[in-house]
Amino acid sequence: MIYLDTDVLIHFLVPQDVSKYRLAKDIFDRLVSTGTLKVSFLALQETAYVLNRLGLGKEDIESTLTTFLTFAPVNYEAAEMQRAIALCKNLGFQHINDCLHTAIAERHCHELYTFNKSDFRRIAQLSKLKMTVLE
Repeated sequence: MIYLDTDVLIHFLVPQDVSKYRLAKDIFDRLVSTGTLKVSFLALQETAYVLNRLGLGKEDIESTLTTFLTFAPVNYEAAEMQRAIALCKNLGFQHINDCLHTAIAERHCHELYTFNKSDFRRIAQLSKLKMTVLE
């Protein structure tokens, strides 16, 4: 399974940068068609927040979230939070959500895709999870 970080979902949903949109769309379509897509409730929460900040309407955000619920998002438990805290001890707690995404992906997936190169390249040094930084 391949975990998509929130920024990949945002680039797929809101084509602000055409090249990132195309890449995110291609990845999303491939993962859906192969049944290897994994998203989390954390990513959906962050997606809702960002879509709201970008000015999307409530109905559009609701529809998007409802659609993503069909992909059976995973939640996190105390073990993932403990792993995120351990990662943050090395990176700083301003990165707690990225560390939590990593911990969730470590539990459920073999790879994580993100556009966030600055944070995830640092996190990758502390994890055995394969991290693909998209550009």
